[in-house]
Amino acid sequence: MLTNRSRRIRTIATCFAMALALVCGCSDKKKSKKVEEEITPLTVQGLAAIPANASAVIGIDVAALVGSPIVARALERMFARDPGLQAALSKVLADCRLDLKTDVASATIALVPAKAEMVDSLLVARGRFNEGELVACLGKSLGAVAGGRLETATFEGRSLYHQVGGDGPGLWFSFGSTDTVLISSGRGSLEASLGSGPKLAGATTGVAQYLGRADTKANLWAIGMIDPAVGAGLIAATGGQVKAPSAVVATADLKHGLALAADLQMTNEADAKTLISQARAQIKAAAMVLQIDSLGRMVQKAELSADGHWATLRWALNKEELQDLLGANLSGIGTSDDVSRNDGSSIDNEGANDENPAPKSKTERETQDGN
Repeated sequence: MLTNRSRRIRTIATCFAMALALVCGCSDKKKSKKVEEEITPLTVQGLAAIPANASAVIGIDVAALVGSPIVARALERMFARDPGLQAALSKVLADCRLDLKTDVASATIALVPAKAEMVDSLLVARGRFNEGELVACLGKSLGAVAGGRLETATFEGRSLYHQVGGDGPGLWFSFGSTDTVLISSGRGSLEASLGSGPKLAGATTGVAQYLGRADTKANLWAIGMIDPAVGAGLIAATGGQVKAPSAVVATADLKHGLALAADLQMTNEADAKTLISQARAQIKAAAMVLQIDSLGRMVQKAELSADGHWATLRWALNKEELQDLLGANLSGIGTSDDVSRNDGSSIDNEGANDENPAPKSKTERETQDGN
C-alpha cells in the first residue's frame, strides 16, 4: 500500500514526466476559430502561475539538465522503482514525436494546499506548444487505455483538460499562455494558478520570502517550508539538541560539474551552530570511511557554516570528481557506527569553533556563479 509520502513523490514524478511529454513543435497551421468567451483569460507564466500559498517550489532548467549524468542516474533509479511510469512516458513521447532537448525550456513544480489537508502538485512548463495538436495526441494515447479518455471543462475563459484512465484520479492540465502549460494533480490548484488570486511573484510572505536567498537562475533551485516529519527526523538525528528548522533553500548548478548550496533556517543562532558542529563531525567520520574508495577528499570539500539563524552547506565538485562519485560503489556506506554516531567528543569538538569557511571560499563561489 502506498503511503501518503510515496503517493506525493509519485504524483510529483508523474507531473514532471507529463511536463516533459507535453511539448510539440510550433505548428504553421492557422488556429481554428472558436466562439469568443465572454471572459478574457489571464496570461500566467513562471512564478506568476504559482499560487502564493504554495508550501514548496522547485525550479528546473530542463534544457540544461537533459544531458546531465546526475539527472540520468536519478531517472534511472526512479524508473527502476516504477517501470510503469517509464513505459507511460516513453509511449507519450513516441506517439507525439517529442524532443525533450529542444522543446522544453524550463519547468517549475509547486506543492499547493488542497481540500481535506491534502496537497496538490502543480507543474508550470515553458516551451514550444500547440494546444490543438497536444490535446489530440494525448486523447489518442489515452484512448488506448481501458476506460481512458480526455474530458474538458472551462474556467475563466480557459479550457481545462482532465486525463481520466488508469489508477488514480488522473491529471488536470491547461495553458497559461501560448508557451506555458500547467499540469496539476487537482482541479482546485489548476484553477488557482489560472485565476486572479495572489501568486508567488510579488508575494512577501510564506515561501516567497525566501526567493531572494535562492539563485533562481541556477539549473535547479528549491525553496520550501520544512515538513513536520522531516523536522522531527532532524531533531532525533541530533539527539534533541536542536529544534526543527522552519525552511530550506537549495540550488544546484551542473555547468562545470556540481555546485551545491543548501541552507536550513533554524530557530535561533545557537541551533544553527549546534547543527553545523554535528554535521562537521559526520562529514569527518564519513571521509575517514570513504578513504578506502578514494572519495574522502571529495567529502571533505563540503563547506559548512552558521550564518545567523541559517545553517549552510556549500559543496563543489569538478566534472572528473562528479564522474568518479557517480561511478563509485557506495553500498553499505552510512551503516558504520563511525558515521552515524553523534557522541564522539574527540571528533565532534575538532573544528567545532570554526564557524566560517576560509575567507576566499565565498569569493570563489561568486566567481563560479558569474561564469
